[in-house]
Amino acid sequence: MINLWNQLRHELGWQGISGIVLLLAGLLISNTVLKPVEERVAQAREQVAAQDTRTSLGAEMQRQVNSSPTAMLEKFYDFFATDQEVTDYLARIYNLAQANGLVLRKGDYKVVRNKGERITQYQISLPLTGGYNRIRSFTAQVLEEIPTLSLDQIKFERKQANDPAVEAEVIFTLYMESSHEENSQE
Repeated sequence: MINLWNQLRHELGWQGISGIVLLLAGLLISNTVLKPVEERVAQAREQVAAQDTRTSLGAEMQRQVNSSPTAMLEKFYDFFATDQEVTDYLARIYNLAQANGLVLRKGDYKVVRNKGERITQYQISLPLTGGYNRIRSFTAQVLEEIPTLSLDQIKFERKQANDPAVEAEVIFTLYMESSHEENSQE
């Protein structure tokens, strides 16, 4: 130990040893003083953000209380896609399938409209081929990107036990607001 100290003192000189001591002191101060302060600042920021959220939620709730039931219902229906957006959503689904390396064969599409209802269901049946994890990742991404879409069914089939590719049929339903003209005609 003494030999190591003498060797370091000889090679580094008093400037090098001073630098090492200052470095160690800085690390000690960083871990004992600055880290707890940074943690308290982060907690304070989270509390402020939570308070802002509660304040904005409270204001939103007050606006909703002051809104008429008809206005609230219209706001609900505004959340849903319109008939004109279906092709955009289908393109997004197709692009996500490609991005996940899946083979998307010809899909089946079916529109379900119930008379007098403002919500139209667009059922999408997609036969896919690819890895199991890729298909699961694809379905999760689609559901995350299109909030008015539901996963109704998913079937997996592997032709042989050692086959890496999986055949799957994924059935989604896209919920859309029907146009007012369609509702008045039905």
